[in-house]
Amino acid sequence: MAVRLPFSPSRPRADFYLFTPHETAMYARTLRRLFGIVSRRTSGTATPVSARGRLNEHQHGGFMSASRSRRRILASAGGLLLATAARLAPAAAREQIVNIGFAGGFGVKLQSNLSFGARDGALLAVEEANQRNIVIGGKPVRFALLVVDDQSEPNFARIAANSFVAANVSGVIGHNTTDTSVAATPIYAEAGIPQISPTSTGRSFTSRGYRNVFQLLGHSDITANHLADITEQTIRARRVAVLDNATQLGQSLAEGYIARLRQAGMTIVARESVGGKSSDFSATLARIKAANPDLMFFTAVGPQVVALVQSHQRMGLDCKLLATGGGVNLEFPRTGLYPDGSYVLLHGLQVERRPGYAEFEKNYRRKYESALTAYTMFSYDAVGMLIDAMRRVDSTDPKLLTAELHRMQYRGISGPIAFAADGSQVNPPYTLYRAARDIWQQARTFGG
Repeated sequence: MAVRLPFSPSRPRADFYLFTPHETAMYARTLRRLFGIVSRRTSGTATPVSARGRLNEHQHGGFMSASRSRRRILASAGGLLLATAARLAPAAAREQIVNIGFAGGFGVKLQSNLSFGARDGALLAVEEANQRNIVIGGKPVRFALLVVDDQSEPNFARIAANSFVAANVSGVIGHNTTDTSVAATPIYAEAGIPQISPTSTGRSFTSRGYRNVFQLLGHSDITANHLADITEQTIRARRVAVLDNATQLGQSLAEGYIARLRQAGMTIVARESVGGKSSDFSATLARIKAANPDLMFFTAVGPQVVALVQSHQRMGLDCKLLATGGGVNLEFPRTGLYPDGSYVLLHGLQVERRPGYAEFEKNYRRKYESALTAYTMFSYDAVGMLIDAMRRVDSTDPKLLTAELHRMQYRGISGPIAFAADGSQVNPPYTLYRAARDIWQQARTFGG
């Protein structure tokens, strides 16, 4: 039996709703009555997810423009939106409901939007945990994933964080970018809630002294070292053009990469930066082309990747491409628009080296339609590690979970996971792929 709300949401589309303040207040009262959730008024958007965890993403993509959504959110005095799994109402009397937050940037489903797969990886971990009949503190528990769309914007990330605090989550998986993760961290830290990001890789996420943050992927300083080594030893480039997307991660990664290249005696022939939402690279690539590089490194992510690679091809740049994890295409292991000879450095080990991956892939593809990417696996492991921490301390208290996460050595689908004192992962794995005959083929591995 699903939770029944005492109203009809004003703008339903598939399983996605944007609630008015009046609807939000009624929804919050319903949740408090059913589950004892203590909430406060805050603004945000979220994705209610059923126990089956399925969303029609094509309908979701046509739901509302980003600008209209922003106006609606900012005009709202309320807006705490929670997702509850079906059948929770009759179970509430005999089970403890444990809320886990998930924040990502959804909006329109565009090529290379990796948040959908990351969300569904988290959902799969929750569903599998609920099938194991876990007991914590002497009571059976049922986990519910609360999914919030922060639109990959720092201001909305803060809104999402306040919503999760109000919902009494035991931990948060997210956010999907370094900028949004950094924006939300102080709010989680004040509430003592552990924040595990399966996708944020900027060094700034774990370098600011917060004990509640955990970075499942290698941070940008480690990545920059590997990129410089790849440039010198594998690609053997001497003249390099560097392009970032004006985000915290992009700029810090680019500057770290440049510093290491200069130490190795290589020449930076062009240094460019574009806005995070730019899609016209003509002028930028014209300047890069005039500099005649051997290699162009870029930190574009999401739909920017498609536009950049298309422009590179159209303008006839005679240089190799080197990208990082955010540049992976949804067709992976097919190369999509990438020309042969391109390189991409991804977090994690190759599929064949991951124990348990075949079973994970089979279960995922049976339930979900979103693309299965490396971030799907990391998100699955983030939830699995958080739930394992609950079992170890026999509690859902966020402060106890934070302490346990620092102590744990967890073996996930992505490989062994352990955290340094600052929350960054110890010896994170990477794989370098080279495009050849329309397939990404393994070239090198690091760490792990």
